This record gives sequence, C-alpha cells and structure tokens, in this order.
Amino acid sequence: MSEAEETFRDVIVVGAGWSGLMACKYMLEERLTVVALEKRSDVGGLWYFTQDTGVVTVMTSTKTTSSSSVTEMSDFPMPIEIGDFPKHEDILRYLKAYCDAFELWPHICFDHGVEKASKEGDTWKVECENGRVFKSKFLVISTGCNQIPNRSLEETILKHFEGEIRHSSELKTFDPKHKGKRVMLIGGGETASDVVEEWCDHVDRLIWSIPRGMHFFRKLAKILPNRQPQALDKASSRMMKFIAPYTKSKPGLAWICKWTSMGSLLAYQGHGIAEWKNDAKFFHCFINKNGHVLDRIDYKHCIPKGAIEAIQGKKVVFCDSTEEEVDVIIQCTGYKTEFPMLSAAVRATPITDNYKYIFNMKDPTLAFIGYVRPVLGSLITITEIQSFFVSRVFSGRCRLPLPDERQKEALNDKLFWEDYFKDTSRRLSTLVEAYTYGDDIGKKCGITPDYWALFKRNPRAAIMAVFAPYNGSSLRLSDTKYQEKALQQLRNQSSGTFSPLHLLLISFLRLIWFDFWLDILGEVKYRIQCARWWRKIRDSSPIRFLDFVWQTPKRLLFDNTTRA
Repeated sequence: MSEAEETFRDVIVVGAGWSGLMACKYMLEERLTVVALEKRSDVGGLWYFTQDTGVVTVMTSTKTTSSSSVTEMSDFPMPIEIGDFPKHEDILRYLKAYCDAFELWPHICFDHGVEKASKEGDTWKVECENGRVFKSKFLVISTGCNQIPNRSLEETILKHFEGEIRHSSELKTFDPKHKGKRVMLIGGGETASDVVEEWCDHVDRLIWSIPRGMHFFRKLAKILPNRQPQALDKASSRMMKFIAPYTKSKPGLAWICKWTSMGSLLAYQGHGIAEWKNDAKFFHCFINKNGHVLDRIDYKHCIPKGAIEAIQGKKVVFCDSTEEEVDVIIQCTGYKTEFPMLSAAVRATPITDNYKYIFNMKDPTLAFIGYVRPVLGSLITITEIQSFFVSRVFSGRCRLPLPDERQKEALNDKLFWEDYFKDTSRRLSTLVEAYTYGDDIGKKCGITPDYWALFKRNPRAAIMAVFAPYNGSSLRLSDTKYQEKALQQLRNQSSGTFSPLHLLLISFLRLIWFDFWLDILGEVKYRIQCARWWRKIRDSSPIRFLDFVWQTPKRLLFDNTTRA
C-alpha cells in the first residue's frame, strides 16, 4: 500500500479531546474511514492534566460542573462509583474506556500537531508539524474552546498595574508565592470559582471583581431536610421543560435555584449580591454552576466587587467609588478560539456565521464540532448531537438545505440567539439554550425521540422517559437495537429525582406567578442594598444578628451538605 493510500481518509478530525473522540466514533458508526490528529501524547484534551503551565488543562482539583446525567455519552454510561460530579482523572479514564469500547485507538495519531489545512480541488490536505501529510474528502475541527488565553485586559485596564498579573490558564493549584498577599480575581465563570476555593484560605485578602454580573446556582440541592442532595441539573426532564420552559426563565422553578444557592427566596440571580446584579433574565445568560463558592462571600472570606474604573500602581478603583490595594491580579477572562491552520478567509468567518454553528457556509465539507456552549447542561451533550448530525451529512444519510436556504436559516438563527441573549455581553458568542438548539439539530438528523411512537408500543416506558432527567440515552430511544438499554439508563437516572408531585407543585407555583412576585421583592431588596443609609447600618450588631437568623436554612440545608 502506498503512502498516499495510507494517509487518505473520508474524514480527518483535528483534535482528540472529548469532542474529537465523539466525532471520530460517529464517523466510524456511519462506515466512514477517519483519522483523528492529536498534538499531545494522549486523548482527553483539557481533561488530560499536566503540571506544565504552558499547556491549558483543568486544575488539580477540578470536577465537572454538569452532572454525569447530562454529561455521559448516549451509549456509554459513566460508572456509578465515580459519582454525580467526577474528578478530572475519572473523566480521563472514562474517555480512554470509550476509546477501548469503540476501538478508536487505531484511528488516532498522537504527536501530530496540525500546521496547515487547505483545500485542493475536492480534497482536503492536512500538513502536520512532524512532516506527515493526510488527505480527505471532509474535515472536522475539534480543537476545543479553551485555546488562547484572553489577555486583552493587559492592554487596557491593567496596563498600569504594578503588581503581578496572571491568567487562570497558568494555574494548576494554589501558588505558594501568593500566600499572605492581597489577590484580586477578574471574571465570573466556573474557573474563577475554582480559584476562589483554592486561594481563599491562604491569602491576606481576596477580592472578586465580576464586571458584568453573573447568575449562579449550586451543582447540588437539598430541597427537603429528609432527602439526600441531588444534582440540580437533573430537574431537566421533557415534562419539566413543558411545565417550566427554559426559554421563559423556568417559571415555577426559578425560586428553587435562588433558594438552594443562598438559602433565600430573594436571592436574585442566585446570589442576592448587589455588586453582581445585571439585567439578564434567568436562563438568558451564562450560569455559573459552582454556586457553593457563594458561601465564601456570605461569610466575608471573599469581597465581591463590580466593574473596575481605573488602576494606578497597586490601587484599584471600582465603579462604585470603592478602592482596594492589591498585589496580584488573576484574570479568569476565558479564551479566544482561533484556527491558525485554516485559510485567512475561513479564520475571518465567525462560528456564528456557520450553518447551525457547525458547517462552513461556503464549503460544508468543513465542520466545527464542540464550540457551542449551553446556558445550562453539558457542552458534551450538544457535541454528541453535532457529531450525529455531521457524520450523517458526510455519509449522505442526511442532506443539508441548498445554499440559499442555509444562508437564510443561519441568519435567522443568529438573530434569534442575539435577541435571546441581548442583555448579556455576548463574549460567549456561541452560547445557546441546550434544549432549543439540540432539538433543532436532532430533528434535522432524525435522532429526536419519538415519544408518541414509544407510547403506542409501551405506555409505561414512554411516561417514564418523559419524566426522566435529561440524559444522552434519550437520543437512542428511536433506535430499536439500543432502546431497552436507553430506557434502563433513564430509569437509573430517575432515582431520587423530582416526582410527579413536585411537578404539580411547580405547575401550581407557575399558575400563581410565584417567581414574578419574588422578582419584585428581590428588586426591592436590591434597591435597599444600594441605598446609602443601608451601607451605614449593614455592619451593625442588630443587622448582623438578623442576617445570622436569616441564613439558618442555608447553614442547615446547603453549606457543605451540597458541596460536590
């Protein structure tokens, strides 16, 4: 066999992280030949931990922020023993077991960083840093969202800071050099929560600046004293979606997310912290699911701040006119997604201009998998649905609309999501509501569950599936070969979750506009918190005592008890 024949495949996948592995597996499922090119020496991408600060990975203490119910692959359940929120080393073992189960190893080339990918006629030519060349009919980019650290603040607001400046991408665990120092974090994502947890007990003062506000809730919730905490994202069944739609900010259910985050029904946006309030509606913005870190704010271990107005020397002036002296600034400002291996024309096209955020508009033989972020739920679930879709398009089993129709749909999608997230910064440009996006893609490639057909065959199973928490196995309900396994997995995930009685309560609370009235009271609370007279008395002994009493449910039901 010649070298050219050895290196030609139907599909080349760039990257062998979680997204790249699923893309590879689904191409094989569609009987396409495929190779995944991975620049590192093992699979896992971000989850392949290394102490090398020059390589972006998870931190030493990182766990998933979405539960296994919404993270595991549709036909490969996670082992029960790793718990609801697995550690990064558990995830890496899971991904390697996935490669074993579906025989992906022969289709992965390690230490194959891609230098250039170009189109020659109908053929993609991919040149690797080690000199090897691969050719294919189709190309999938799955290099991940966490690529180039976003350090843009260093050229603007941080330009005149005279202390130490770091980016969270460099951090693997607490840096001993920061012990006893005054540290400030910038950014409100889940990485920032991890840094707060790691740094809080070791520094002299910790300030957390979230310039545009943030919504929070905990990964686990203990709603009743006599029940074990459950993963809050398991309140995600089809029936729950119907009763309390995500697109309408979960009416009837939003109060649970507020209460279980801070032990208060008036904890607007899951925190009730005046400095972090914004105008975005619940589920119409990114949500930080590491809400347990709010305990650190509550007990004065960490100081919340809003946007920064100016920095001079080591003095930081905030937009509320308060000031802080800091020694170290850690930027938790996310990443830029770049594709240096592609042509300038393709690089200049935002992912949001692609068809369904996946297929390049001019050349749909190029697809991007793993770049769409959900408000809540797992990026992995969305990636699996995308992998289904792309593999079926590449195999010819599913056809894309004509170019004009694709262009029209892409524009409508872009306008829809821009309106949906109009009150956010839009820094996460590919943010979506997972059910809405996933159902749209699922219908196009024929994997959306047909509950009515299932009901006609097995009414009890259909009802169970509709009430079960969201799980990838639901994508297999119309697959007769896998249907029984899918139903069993949905039964397993249903254990200890919301019952029909809970759903009746949520329906009633939606009917009486319970969340609407709480929002009004939350706004009153916010105005009091912002008043000058409140700032003068909030640290007095009577107010601190009332606050202690007010937080009793939180201390009993949520503190530590719901720490994943």
